[in-house]
Amino acid sequence: MSNAENAQYTDPRLIELYDLQNTGVDDYRFYEQLIGRKALCIADVGCGTGVFAMRLAQQGHAVVGIDPAEAMLDHAGRRDRQHQVRWLHGDASRLPAELLFDVIVMTGHAFQCLLTDAAVQETLRAAHAHLRPGGRMMFESRNPATQPWQRWVPAHSHRVLSKPDGESVAIYHDTQSMQGELLRFDTHFHFQRSGWRLMSHSVLRFMPQAAIAEHLQRAGFGPLQWFGDWQGGAWSMASPEIIALAYA
Repeated sequence: MSNAENAQYTDPRLIELYDLQNTGVDDYRFYEQLIGRKALCIADVGCGTGVFAMRLAQQGHAVVGIDPAEAMLDHAGRRDRQHQVRWLHGDASRLPAELLFDVIVMTGHAFQCLLTDAAVQETLRAAHAHLRPGGRMMFESRNPATQPWQRWVPAHSHRVLSKPDGESVAIYHDTQSMQGELLRFDTHFHFQRSGWRLMSHSVLRFMPQAAIAEHLQRAGFGPLQWFGDWQGGAWSMASPEIIALAYA
């Protein structure tokens, strides 16, 4: 068995599966509704394979997609055959100083990959610095009060995906530990035809809503608005998501 830290962001065999694992569009549609139809300058921080960045570009927005995983960016660049998006390598702190945006968005629970207070502040302060006055930052984090990791075990997370070439891949999560706000878990991949068995180690941070609000205020953001699901419901302790809309 081959395994590595965050292999799903670095191994081309797993990157090929990334979009198949994340086929939902409710989050994209929700953010698109908040962004609106007027053409804006938008940064997609942690853009991954570029699906949302390209959706935004196709709607007429000027989009920059930035991600620290070079292999993910390579995948995004190959998809963007008409060069609709400007792709950059790095995190929010690597956005060029001259670029200002109307909206900065982080999707796919990328916020939970910021594992320390220092990393959270660096990202939020960089985002604030690159927003025009009145600009908005949008992102989500899973609500720790609902303990979603309890379902990230083989018995509840097992599923089989079919690749475009017809090969089936069995996937499941296996939670290892929850220490404070940090969840450590493994994702297992078994390619049925080729016989590959791969495992990706991951760590995610589950911050409560009050802590996220405090970080946003420390980073200089003003009015904050909160949602609890992709239908626009108000946030509560029982909400599956903590969705933040923060104004510069």
